[in-house]
Amino acid sequence: MQGVTKFVRNYWPTWLGVALVTAGVVLVVVGPKNPPWGGLVLGAGIALLGYALFRLPLWDRRALEVGGNVLLRTLAVLVILGLVNFLAAQYPAKVDVSANQRFTLAPESERLMQNLKAPVRVIIFDQQINQAARQLLENYRRASQGQLTYEVIDPRRNPVLAQQFGVQGFGEVYLESGQRRERLREQLNESNLSNAIFRLTQPNQGKVVFIQGHGERSLEPVQPGQRAGFSQAKQVLQARNFEVQPLNLTETPQIPQGTKVVVVAGPQQPFLEPEVKALQTFVQQGGGLLLLLDPLEPERNDRGLGPLLQQVGVKLDGRIIVSQTEIIQGAGRGVAVTTRYADHPITRDFGQSLALFPIAQPVDLVGEGEKNGVPLFLTGRGIWAERNTREEPFFDPQQDREGPLPVGVAVTKGKGRLVVIGDSDFAGDGLFNLQRNGDIFLNSVSWLAGQDNQPLSIRPKDPTNRRLNISRPLATSVSLLALVGLPGGALVTAAVVWWRRR
Repeated sequence: MQGVTKFVRNYWPTWLGVALVTAGVVLVVVGPKNPPWGGLVLGAGIALLGYALFRLPLWDRRALEVGGNVLLRTLAVLVILGLVNFLAAQYPAKVDVSANQRFTLAPESERLMQNLKAPVRVIIFDQQINQAARQLLENYRRASQGQLTYEVIDPRRNPVLAQQFGVQGFGEVYLESGQRRERLREQLNESNLSNAIFRLTQPNQGKVVFIQGHGERSLEPVQPGQRAGFSQAKQVLQARNFEVQPLNLTETPQIPQGTKVVVVAGPQQPFLEPEVKALQTFVQQGGGLLLLLDPLEPERNDRGLGPLLQQVGVKLDGRIIVSQTEIIQGAGRGVAVTTRYADHPITRDFGQSLALFPIAQPVDLVGEGEKNGVPLFLTGRGIWAERNTREEPFFDPQQDREGPLPVGVAVTKGKGRLVVIGDSDFAGDGLFNLQRNGDIFLNSVSWLAGQDNQPLSIRPKDPTNRRLNISRPLATSVSLLALVGLPGGALVTAAVVWWRRR
């Protein structure tokens, strides 16, 4: 016993110093850089080793041999650790042994990263991200050879940058490449991220033409008090590599070549017959038409587009949708809130989220439209379509229409596609980034442009469910075995061994 006490008293600084030096090296290599705990621990270990060597009497041969042996072993451990970490940093390698290779990028994503021509930056506005998201982004960074980088920014600590990006809340993800910027509006997974990078790096997605000349909304910012423009929508479309331009059909009677989508945003005056025929021809030739039609007086509610709407089987109700309470402060009760969405490429991932449509009218499918179309979104209950707009709204079953009410429809006509929504305010400046408003506009344009099928068909890799379903008595037995049986057995075994050696 005295020998053990003497050994501990003489050599405890040595062994503690070795332990601290080893821990310090590990922390320096893989630990946090700020605060520098690794450097502090390493320094303490070196100091203890120096103290241990200083305590050795130089004339004691045995002490010199022990001290030298400890020093050589310590240096050997440090050299080995350094070499291992250097090789690991220079030649990273991993083996994905998961059942569906969920920690490895799909071949399509690998090729996309290898063919990147310009740097891509992913910005996540959040306090932190989970390990799965970080691992996914690391896979992209390694596959791109550094062409793709990512950064997590807390919008509360950097409010100026968050304001520049138009951040509305935590968890928003943006992609940048050169002068182009796009918000990832879907869940952050490999399928959505790869397709967003693909869109961002493509040279051109085609033309989106906004019809002008009938009191439509402006594509430029407007003065306060004027009707909200579509400058935010224009910027987002340009960020997605669409070429956006206005078009007056009285000056240019034909839709320009290369146009993918024509947008009619809130016209106030009726279309002329040649203009309507130009739109009909465009749809018949496989184009996409987005009609955003606010409710007007019954005699001019169709804006001269009646023949086109009748041809595709769409009918405008004309009554204004109102709710029992004021949804948006200062907007009154004339705001339609949708919470029910169709299983359609435009609205497939919306779930139970909200979209807000100020001063909207119901849009119905009739005749042929019932076969070729689908209502995209419906209002909830407690909302109705009001005919009498000169008095305080109240539900009159004789002339009003009770919800749920369809606010928008999508129709396929031959090769062409149409989306008709009974409101244009929802995509205007100031409301574009509110809830699902911007998503509805962008998804509608993408579907009309024929981009409903993602260019990279990568299925999300969900973890395999390997849960063991057992009965409650069996679960209780397993818990007792783990908490009581195994520790108790070890204690009994130790007691028996001690008793026999006593």
